[in-house]
Amino acid sequence: MDKEHFKHVVALYAKAKGYELSPFADRIINRCLTACEGHCPCDVSRGFCPCGEHEREIAEMGHCHCNLFVQKK
Repeated sequence: MDKEHFKHVVALYAKAKGYELSPFADRIINRCLTACEGHCPCDVSRGFCPCGEHEREIAEMGHCHCNLFVQKK
């Protein structure tokens, strides 16, 4: 998947869940697709991005660990 397509998909996902993409989204997406082969850039053992931990992290901290998704202001 190319970067623009992935960004579009995660942006749609964020909107559907009531989140926003962080200002660092481009850099995080690039890392996710290049260095992590689509896996969570925080920890590849978490699985593909968005990982199963992001909803809990956003509820607790206001953003997911890798900072791709943030709570809407």
